[in-house]
Amino acid sequence: MVLSQRFRVYPEHIPRELRAGPFWVCWDLRDSTKVPLIPGTDRLASVSDPKTWRSFAVACRALAGHPDRYAGVGRVFAEGDPYVGVDLDGVRDPATHELSARGLATLRELASYSEISPSGAGVKIWLRAELGRSYRKPGVEVYRARRYFACTGAFLGQFPLRVEERQAQIERLVAREFPERQTRCQRSPYDGPPVVELAPYLELVEVLGELPDGLGTKYAIVCPWVGQHSGGDRSGTRVGCRHGGGCWFHCDHSHCEGRTWREFRNALRLRAKKARLITQGPYA
Repeated sequence: MVLSQRFRVYPEHIPRELRAGPFWVCWDLRDSTKVPLIPGTDRLASVSDPKTWRSFAVACRALAGHPDRYAGVGRVFAEGDPYVGVDLDGVRDPATHELSARGLATLRELASYSEISPSGAGVKIWLRAELGRSYRKPGVEVYRARRYFACTGAFLGQFPLRVEERQAQIERLVAREFPERQTRCQRSPYDGPPVVELAPYLELVEVLGELPDGLGTKYAIVCPWVGQHSGGDRSGTRVGCRHGGGCWFHCDHSHCEGRTWREFRNALRLRAKKARLITQGPYA
């Protein structure tokens, strides 16, 4: 067990297969965001840059040696990983440890290694599966790459202590929680504004963490124009989606003053086309 300033971490309880390989970072809370850090340094780690990741042992030693610098350790979902992560928010009472009916049903459906989030109010589930993309909405997030999970080792003992193969189960969960809209642009004049799905755009940027926002969802990201920031500063950029579908973009840096969601969206569409990542759908 390792005690940081705020959280207990039980490295010995994390499945051995997740410990293997140089996929680990440390993290700390900065402005309510879990920011990934290169173990042993104060520098930001990147979920898209393997050079900023370290081994499990190095990350744990850094946490044990600097509990005032780091709040915990985390594992990155790398491209080509056999793992998918499901993050359930607000499904556990930190005081009574009771799981909500929704959370318990999802945990039973996936039946794989599950542990309590650092907040005590959420649960993270690791499983083996393949997905074409990640999915996000308030309360439920499903990740397949370019993300990391803060790992606590505080496992839920009523579920398997190993990472299980759950392809069919995750496909059912995605179909249920994230149903495909048959038409994205067509709507009746009484339906209000079109709903914009934020998740596909987040696939094309580096997400540093989710931020609290009572009006919708909000994420700290690395700005698409970070190369124009003074000193290449990767902080100060946020993107979000209000309840009802309106998306927005804001960057604190002077070079990005006045840049809007439209410019952010167009920059990512251009990035996707240049990388030949997407040939149809909302970016085509």
